[in-house]
Amino acid sequence: MTGSSFDDIRPYNDAEIPAAIERIVNDPTFIKAVLFAFPSQNIEDIKALLRSCKTRYDVQERVMYHVIRMLIEKTMGQFTHSGTENISADTGYLIISNHRDIVLDAFLLQYVMFVNSLPTTCSTMGDNLWASQFIIDLCRTNGAVRIFRKTEEMPTRELLLNSQHLSEYLRHTITGGESVWIAQRNGRTKDGCDSTDQGVLKMLTLSGSGDFAADLGELNITPMSISYQYEPCDVMKAIELARKQSGEAYHKAENEDVISILTGIKQQKGDVNVTLCKPISREQLNTLAELPRAEAYKALMELIDRAIRDSYKLYDTNYIAHDMLHGDNQYADRYTPVQAENFAARVAEAERQFAEAGVDVATTRRIYLDIYANPVDLKQ
Repeated sequence: MTGSSFDDIRPYNDAEIPAAIERIVNDPTFIKAVLFAFPSQNIEDIKALLRSCKTRYDVQERVMYHVIRMLIEKTMGQFTHSGTENISADTGYLIISNHRDIVLDAFLLQYVMFVNSLPTTCSTMGDNLWASQFIIDLCRTNGAVRIFRKTEEMPTRELLLNSQHLSEYLRHTITGGESVWIAQRNGRTKDGCDSTDQGVLKMLTLSGSGDFAADLGELNITPMSISYQYEPCDVMKAIELARKQSGEAYHKAENEDVISILTGIKQQKGDVNVTLCKPISREQLNTLAELPRAEAYKALMELIDRAIRDSYKLYDTNYIAHDMLHGDNQYADRYTPVQAENFAARVAEAERQFAEAGVDVATTRRIYLDIYANPVDLKQ
């Protein structure tokens, strides 16, 4: 199977990087991006820096590492990570992660890998985000793998073929020694309840031999858990869920995904943690393979979910929201009065935005608190 078989979904190879960078630096959007990422730098200097990049690794080392570090310094308190001892530099892994922010989840993993002298990964990304050539070039120079999202117009057969194609690419890449990040479900978690979609797991076996344990074992499935003290786009998520719960037809506004990306990047996120869990072992998979196939997928899903939830780092905001939601002080020993006051002020500001958006404030407030409180219950 040749690399050209995957030209429609793979990242750019090194030979394609210079041309992509030339398109990037000549795009009108480039200046806006530079002013945000490098506000004190000369634009011509940044162009020269980008043009010096001849490989994907060059882009990540010379540009993206500094962009992500800047985001950590400007929009986060303490950034922590753990679990890198669970992976090896000479092995490919499928890193299945909970998904809270459109781009930061995968970006922060790359930072963790880089500072621990581990190879960075490819990252899957829905084609709904590939809105312009500029974004496509930015993504593909940074290892993005395209996922064809299901649409109402897409026939079932086309969806199956796309899934098989992606499955083949993932297996081809991982068995070749390169790792890939993928979200545990289609789209971000909006309600704070991280859960794996069995469809993702079934997709992985479409390219296999039919041997459940062997097919999944060679992918070295490694759960990853990411948690934010302040949930990216929390107000936007709560409003969306409130509208859906009210029965209102929800249609994304023009450029809504781009707005969500920028909001998630720019807003303050407080402390953030990334944990790489132990890979699912061949022994675990052999045990699951003894079950009927439907039960095996469900059991694997539960293994991944439990690893992600057990590794999810809870912050004061989670405990405060839980107590606010239930009207008690069950977790009062997990936060200070000042922290409670600060979060209450954040909720009050969210309520103002709910009213401005025209959604029921009480309902949306409950949904908003659920985003933070649900992880507390899921850890039980």
